Amino acid sequence: MEVHHHPNVEKKGFKEYFLEFLMIFLAVTLGFFAESLRENMADHIKEKEFMRSMTQDLKDDTTTIAQTIKLYTNIYKEADTMLICLKSEKPDPSIINQLLSHGFWLYTGYSYNNRTIQQLKNAGNFRLIKNTAVADSILYYDNIINSFVLNQYNDLKSTLLSYKDVEARVVPYKELSQPPNYYLLRQFDSSDFITTNTHNFISDNKELLSLYYNRVFIHEALCHTFILSLQSAKQYASRLLNLIQQEYHLN
Repeated sequence: MEVHHHPNVEKKGFKEYFLEFLMIFLAVTLGFFAESLRENMADHIKEKEFMRSMTQDLKDDTTTIAQTIKLYTNIYKEADTMLICLKSEKPDPSIINQLLSHGFWLYTGYSYNNRTIQQLKNAGNFRLIKNTAVADSILYYDNIINSFVLNQYNDLKSTLLSYKDVEARVVPYKELSQPPNYYLLRQFDSSDFITTNTHNFISDNKELLSLYYNRVFIHEALCHTFILSLQSAKQYASRLLNLIQQEYHLN
């Protein structure tokens, strides 16, 4: 009977096991670092894309704010002229008529371009902004707009409606003129208005005129505060824009 002998298997030494373990460990470690590097590169690309989008938002904001400052500066000046007229012993209705005919409802609204900030907040992408100074500055700017500028704008709209309510009891709107360049009044039918060279108030009641004065006064004060807030927001937006452009080397 033939006897089968098991082949002699050479046993591995400690050094060989250690080398195999070291090779496996290095392979896993290098794979981990490679994946981490790939994710970091992808995050950096996304971060720069967000910052490029943020710079465009800030450019749009500064343009919008500058236009809004110009508009409300005119409104503030007209309100001041109305107050000078109304606080006289005998207010001249023709002055109020002229002002309202050229600026009855000039409010075009104020919009905040927070597209990129909302994307950063909603998707949890703020973690991508590695520059702490930039991240903090963006959040601070967003807080300035939401906590001050937008709240003041809403208050301003409320005071506008409040003083218009009293104004409707003082000024006969049918006597307003229709300048050809004023599109809001141009929307009305011409038969809604009468042509007159002699203007009067609906009521000469002193208390009502005083109430009208007070409502316009409050509106003018809030308008002034709103303009100051817009100017501060514009300055901060410009500084934030410069910071992002410098830190991320954007044009």
